[in-house]
Amino acid sequence: MFPARQLTFDPAQQGFATWSPDSKYIVYQYTDLNDTLGNNGLWKVSADGAGADLIFKGIAEHAKWSPDGRYIVFDADTGNSIRMIPAAGGDVIKFLPDSVLIQNGGLPCWSPDGSQIAFLERKGLSLSTFNLRTGKLKSLFCEEGRLPLPGGWWIDGKSILVASMDRQTRKCTMLKVSAENREIIPVTGHNENFYRHLALSPDGSLLIYAAMEGKYLGLYIMPSEGGRSLPLAVTKDGHTEGAAWSPDGKKIAFTRTQGRNFDIWVMDINIEKIKSELQIK
Repeated sequence: MFPARQLTFDPAQQGFATWSPDSKYIVYQYTDLNDTLGNNGLWKVSADGAGADLIFKGIAEHAKWSPDGRYIVFDADTGNSIRMIPAAGGDVIKFLPDSVLIQNGGLPCWSPDGSQIAFLERKGLSLSTFNLRTGKLKSLFCEEGRLPLPGGWWIDGKSILVASMDRQTRKCTMLKVSAENREIIPVTGHNENFYRHLALSPDGSLLIYAAMEGKYLGLYIMPSEGGRSLPLAVTKDGHTEGAAWSPDGKKIAFTRTQGRNFDIWVMDINIEKIKSELQIK
């Protein structure tokens, strides 16, 4: 739909990017189970692919850059904890209480004002938030037999976008869950297929998600409040997933897999053109 270019080329798995608030840098995860060089971790690179630097060493996934640009939160310890580091690199910051159980990744994501982090807590399988200013832990949504996978906060900071996945069928429904009064609003879209890695546009009008069609995941885009979708990045020879909007709304970074290769790609995107095609005012 729009031109895209490959950003990383290493044979290891590189994916799931997050952008700096000024849209100039990308942090991505590097994973090689046979790594002997100490390259596993989080790498920071300029948006044109130049100057890659290792800022965290160790298995790390699903990184998210804080709105003020100072910190990066991510799944650590092979998905069994959530940690934070300074964006420039440095000592790991532990912030969640020991009572919080994380398994297979918590998918942490920042509130727009940077005061809270939403995540999947495995104790009770609940969507929870942790307030970094008050230390308050709050459970927002829990439904038996389902995993509430957080996809990000609404731009007003009052709601969280969730892919609620049936643990048996792995089919998903998209929900808008209030961070204040637990109100839940369904978001209709593509189908009840396997959604993952939801990403709201910076202006809150559009939603990118990955859905399974045939053998592979592809990226689709639709109005954030629900409606018909358009294919954004769909291939016949591999997955495309893990979309992340640049804060200026001009680009998305995403993960493309072909065989055993995982790489970061960057796509130039025109929000107004998409809104026109989707008839969004």
